Amino acid sequence: MKKVLIAIDYNPAAQKIAETGFEYARAMNAETCIVHAIADIAYNSEEYSPIMGFEGFSPDGVFKDLEEQENEASRFLAAVVQHLGDSNIKIRVLDGKTFETILQYAVEYKADLIVMGANNHSGFEKILGDVVAKVIKHTEIPILIVPTDKHDLRTNSKKQDVLQYI
Repeated sequence: MKKVLIAIDYNPAAQKIAETGFEYARAMNAETCIVHAIADIAYNSEEYSPIMGFEGFSPDGVFKDLEEQENEASRFLAAVVQHLGDSNIKIRVLDGKTFETILQYAVEYKADLIVMGANNHSGFEKILGDVVAKVIKHTEIPILIVPTDKHDLRTNSKKQDVLQYI
């Protein structure tokens, strides 16, 4: 495996997902790309806590347009790269239906592995569950699912905790 694509959102569980995915990529000496898909500004209706050096944002500061949202997502991904400590990690903000853009970019990037989280957090549980299920259903690229829950702000990720769909 030469390329690992890690898909994350703003939830604090993203830290476990990013760290686990990066650990796998590093173990395989694979190139890493972390992506964040922007589906709709309305999904960003929760207040997020700071994670991995990213200060988060509040729903009081609603995005005015897509460019502002993309800039915020780029700052988030840059903070993740800094947290992981490897400036060679690539980042990409994707725009469109989440599962479609992740799959589309995974093919374009020629990913050998997609890493995603099975998050259970309020407001997004059904949406993200649907995204993971759709990615699994519509790809031939192996997927590593990192299980998390709303209380998983930063637990030690262990390989035996990871569900692999290969």
